[in-house]
Amino acid sequence: MNGCVVVMRTLMQRMTGWSAIAAALAVAAAGLLAMQSLAAAPETPPDATPVEQPAVSSADPVPQPPTDVRAAKAYAVFDGHCARCHQTGRLKIPAAARPLANILALDYVAREATLVTPGVPDASPLYTIMLRNHATIDLDVAPAADAVQAVRDWILDLPQPSQTCTARPTITQAQVDQAVSASLALTAEEKRKDIRFITLTHLANTCVDADALAGYRQAITKVINTLSWAPEPIRLDAIDPDGTVLKLDLGELGWVGAHWDKLIQAQPYAMLASARLSETVRRQTGTPMPAVRGDWFAHAAMTTPLYPRLLGLPGRLANLQRILNVDIDANIKSGRARRAGLSVSSVTRANRLVERHPTRTGSLWLTYDFATSEGRQKLAANPLGPTASNTVKVPFKHDGVKAMFTLPNGFLAYSLNDARGDRVDFSPEAVERDEMAMAGPVGNGQSCMGCHRAGPIGVKDSIRGAVEADPAALREIKDQVAQLYAPEAEFDTLVFEDQERYAAAQRKAGIDPNLMIDGLEPVAALGREYAKDVGLARFAAEAGLTLVETRERLARLPAELAISSRRVMAATASRAEADRILIRLAPDGGAPEAQIKVEAPLEPRADFELLLWSKLDIYQSGDLATFHARANQDCYLTLISLDRTGQATVLFPNEFEQNNLLVAGKDLMLPSGAAAYQFRLRDKGRETLIGICQTGSKSLDGLQHDFERQRFTMLGDWRAHLAQLPGTTARIQKSIETPRARPQRRAKGRPTDVAPSEARNVPEQQARTAIVYEIK
Repeated sequence: MNGCVVVMRTLMQRMTGWSAIAAALAVAAAGLLAMQSLAAAPETPPDATPVEQPAVSSADPVPQPPTDVRAAKAYAVFDGHCARCHQTGRLKIPAAARPLANILALDYVAREATLVTPGVPDASPLYTIMLRNHATIDLDVAPAADAVQAVRDWILDLPQPSQTCTARPTITQAQVDQAVSASLALTAEEKRKDIRFITLTHLANTCVDADALAGYRQAITKVINTLSWAPEPIRLDAIDPDGTVLKLDLGELGWVGAHWDKLIQAQPYAMLASARLSETVRRQTGTPMPAVRGDWFAHAAMTTPLYPRLLGLPGRLANLQRILNVDIDANIKSGRARRAGLSVSSVTRANRLVERHPTRTGSLWLTYDFATSEGRQKLAANPLGPTASNTVKVPFKHDGVKAMFTLPNGFLAYSLNDARGDRVDFSPEAVERDEMAMAGPVGNGQSCMGCHRAGPIGVKDSIRGAVEADPAALREIKDQVAQLYAPEAEFDTLVFEDQERYAAAQRKAGIDPNLMIDGLEPVAALGREYAKDVGLARFAAEAGLTLVETRERLARLPAELAISSRRVMAATASRAEADRILIRLAPDGGAPEAQIKVEAPLEPRADFELLLWSKLDIYQSGDLATFHARANQDCYLTLISLDRTGQATVLFPNEFEQNNLLVAGKDLMLPSGAAAYQFRLRDKGRETLIGICQTGSKSLDGLQHDFERQRFTMLGDWRAHLAQLPGTTARIQKSIETPRARPQRRAKGRPTDVAPSEARNVPEQQARTAIVYEIK
């Protein structure tokens, strides 16, 4: 620890020797972070050949390996261990685990603050998750130590954000207002009350690249058309030179002012300076908020409760039939409906039935979902239904119905319904496969659009043949199945025609039907920009502040928001937390709590969390430093200082403060107020403070302190130290099954306690984090 000199208030003693003891840092596997998901894998039984879908490529593009040696090694690790859950085109699960669907696009991953801190592996969640031996859900094989080291080396080589972010001027709110005013000046006065705007400015100000911004403009256009009953698709045009402000005509959309009012009543940003347009603009448009943020719009307008309200989705499937002028029962009896059944579904737990009905504007697709494949839920034995009739004595018994139908403009809309036909917000958990939970709950709107980005998905029927081959099946049943369940070629043609209709409508609106953004369907990608955890740069752009101003204002927040502000600094703040703070930073000094609208009340974090912070991010050489830590579970904390040369020293526990129990919900300060030492920063450069807190053992596995020889245990070269870690799944499993008891020692100044997980006899858990500070 060259940059930080430990100053004793008692007699100074020279610290000698090195500790090269390997520490097993990994414990129970932890899942990656959470969003709604994406990839449209064909719905086929595992042993069936997927149906071709000519409207789009049958294989999603996968980023190619980089040429740089270290990056190529990291790519190989991600490809072998992560792509099966986090790379569109390589998925072994129905949808990408949120929020990451493009892990092989290393340039994107390196820019994502919630995944990587360039140059600082120990502050990068992607690396620390791998270090904890996160294993794939199906292989249960954790990455080996050399694989984890390859990821560390890649992150270590990444340039700082200031070197990778395109040097473009910040787009100010005044510039946005000027562009809006100029656009309204070119609009007939009687039309101005119908004009609204959707902005991407804050994304541009956080260096989202030009290609992604172009894709997000298409995503907004897609959302608008998905919520419209207008007869023709609508194109949206940007009105500013940077392409971050889109103009919307409510009349063309088929909306009235009440639709927009529902939007602005639901969003929480009206009081922010970054969301306010001039009084002149507000008067001309006749609304207190003529513009909304595009990422919030894509997320909120395509999820419950706004999606069904804005679309005008009826509350019952029977009412939807009337709107579409479709008689489902009559079509089934006449054979006009066409079916394909799956004995095994990749999306739901049991067999599944897909059914298509023609409509005036296109089609209505239904899926009948089942929780089991037994009894009346077994399609091969009960292929007819869903209602009983003179010819259907024993109909199948389904648990839910998903509907996808063509709007007049050619775009698709969606409805989830229970077995009775009542609209529901989310598909029943008993129906969906466990793997689907990795992409988030299956809800109306965005979840459906993500999987059906090309429209209906081709399926290979397995029910018609099974019934025909069943000697116990009645000839009457076989004849009805032959009439209703379409031959493969016919069904493929229907799927292809509907895909082509949807693609043509998108092209007419200026949307590329094959567009993907970071492995995601564009609307889902834009919605993810809103839903993902928030870091300092994104928060500052949303608040319309500089980074310096944001740090200053976060430091002045009241005590009840202190933890949330620290999460912003660590890029781990939830959207609800970030929104709550944003409102407090409103220009009038902050809104009353009753006026702060967030999507959900703040709840305690379910994951094991460790936060670290220091008083300053930048110190002067010679300054005294104090560090702070907080966890949401009782755990034993180890703090390791890593200097600019890569040398590591354990700052805590130390000879003066040996008891390292960190009590849940309480802040720890190091050095404590009564400690007999200080930290004085010396050598200039960047240093890292690594925190590791575990619930079962006082010391990291294998790490032995010898405070008679070293008051602060020195580990030497941190990279070499990590290279010695075994990092095997077997060792992890052993530590989970038989957590080791540690002898308790009397500490100076702090009472000794029992290891939290040992006292409760539960598996040991571990949380890791890191912070970086500069010495000038």
